[in-house]
Amino acid sequence: MIKYISIALLLMLLVTTNRAFAKRVYHSWDEALENKADVKAIKITGMRIIEIPDILDQFPNLEELNLSNNLISSLPPSLYRCNKLKELILFRNNIDSISPKIGQLMHLELLSLSFNDLETIPREIGALTKLKSLAISKNKLSKLPPSIGKLRNLESLKLASNKFYTLPNEITKLKKLRLLDLGYNYLVELPENIGDLENLGFLYLNNNRLTLIPESISKCERLQELDVVRCGVLRLSDAFSDIWSLENVYVDERTVMFYQNPRFIGRQRIVVVTPADMLYRPTQNN
Repeated sequence: MIKYISIALLLMLLVTTNRAFAKRVYHSWDEALENKADVKAIKITGMRIIEIPDILDQFPNLEELNLSNNLISSLPPSLYRCNKLKELILFRNNIDSISPKIGQLMHLELLSLSFNDLETIPREIGALTKLKSLAISKNKLSKLPPSIGKLRNLESLKLASNKFYTLPNEITKLKKLRLLDLGYNYLVELPENIGDLENLGFLYLNNNRLTLIPESISKCERLQELDVVRCGVLRLSDAFSDIWSLENVYVDERTVMFYQNPRFIGRQRIVVVTPADMLYRPTQNN
């Protein structure tokens, strides 16, 4: 009996050890280079790194690369040869361009490029068909390539604090999209068929120049949260009144509200935000 218990304990120890090893994160280039074949995750953040050494293709099993909060301005060619990469996190750097070769990272599921200096996104981004989360807020973007519509598995798209006046109609092809953050731009209109985003749950339009939201929004039957604060004199269509899932609506004193459906008043929370309110929505820091 003791023998069997010992074997069971040994097996549990081996499984635990293997899992811990598999999840090991390397925090320096030197350490990673000593264990090339074993490296699955590299995280070097907040170290004021200016340049990424052109060695990334020496880690054949690399799946996660997090170099956020540094001073990186360009990306090395070897990055685009990391065929198993699933997560690329580069927010808060000085990156001003992305190579068209980004399309070669076909296993990417998460791409974070917020807080950089990007002015364009290459059309080859449309090749990242496994991408679930794309964050490019706080850049200098004024256009999105129509190929954005090819990201059919995308669930989260963060475009806040850029220079967008319009969006390509192809964005409405993102049928799995749950979160769309367009706050702090210059949008004067939305695609007429915005309602084709049938799984949309969170729509943030605050600090834009919109005057209306297309009637097709009524097709977004899973919409839970809407933010239209500081969009000027915006009239919210009565199309919103029949969205049964809508729970939180953030407006300001200039917003012309929709007529609430009496059946949903008990579960809908309408928050009127004043000019003094800066952080008014729990999801603002996410």
